[in-house]
This record gives sequence, C-alpha cells and structure tokens, in this order.
Amino acid sequence: MITLFIAQKYITNTNLYLHTIMGDNRDSKRKRESHPTAEDFMLIGKEVQNKSGRKIGAIMTEDRAFRDFFGTNVVVTMVLWKMLNETGLLPDEGRIIHLLWTMYFFKVYPKQGQGCSAAGGSSGAIDPKTFRKYIWPFIYAISDLESLVVSYYCPGLSRAQN
Repeated sequence: MITLFIAQKYITNTNLYLHTIMGDNRDSKRKRESHPTAEDFMLIGKEVQNKSGRKIGAIMTEDRAFRDFFGTNVVVTMVLWKMLNETGLLPDEGRIIHLLWTMYFFKVYPKQGQGCSAAGGSSGAIDPKTFRKYIWPFIYAISDLESLVVSYYCPGLSRAQN
C-alpha cells in the first residue's frame, strides 16, 4: 500500500501529459490531461483478467492478482508507462490496455489463440492481427529503453570494456 502511494506521488509530481484510457465501451475513448493512476491500471488490468464489473478489493490482494497475471506489479507498470511517454517511445495509438497485453505476452509467451483469448478479457477473444498490431510496437519501444534500465556492470572489466 505504501509502495502504491509513493508511485502515485512520484508520477503526479511530473509534468502532465495526454494519455488515453479505456471507457466502459471499447469504442468510446476519451483523452484527459492527467497521469494514469494505480486505479486506472488496476481497472484496465481487471478487464483483461476477465474480472470487470467487480469492485477493487484489498490493495495487496489486487496487486498480487495483477502481478500473477502480468508478471509485474502496478507500480512497475506505471513507471514503465511514464518512461515510455517521457522518452517519446510510447507507440502511436498506444493505450494502457495495449501495454498490459504486452506485459501478459512477456510473462506467458502464449500461442496466438491463447494470447488473443486472454487479451480480449471479458469481451471475448480479439483478432490475432489486432493483437500483433498493438503488442509489437510496445515490445520494440520497451527494448529501446534498454540503455536506461539495464546496467552492464561486470567485476574485473574496466569501464571501456563494458
């Protein structure tokens, strides 16, 4: 719970930016000038997990379910979204749900049918072409963050050799 508060405070202390969130209907998108909150990620994650319509339960329980499904917690996902946005790597038409599809893909590396079924959540399976259209730009964008998030320290090697 403290971690989520710290991450929300960290994200809200930066400049405002536009992001797209998912409304009740997949076709209705609205843009707002604010940061995605932990609740935004949690609610959209619940949609992908086929748990939409249920209220958010205890924070630790919901975070554990999120981590079990996507392979990371809400805080890391929020920071990843923020880094993609700040570095200009956020894909065109990229939304939070597409990042969550990508995180699911990283965790499970499913076959096409299984990935499309899981990504569709409570709305049913999505088209494989749609799935690929949105996850691969995020995969490339995340890989472009390598220089910011991966350290190459090897004991015994000089800095020039790293």
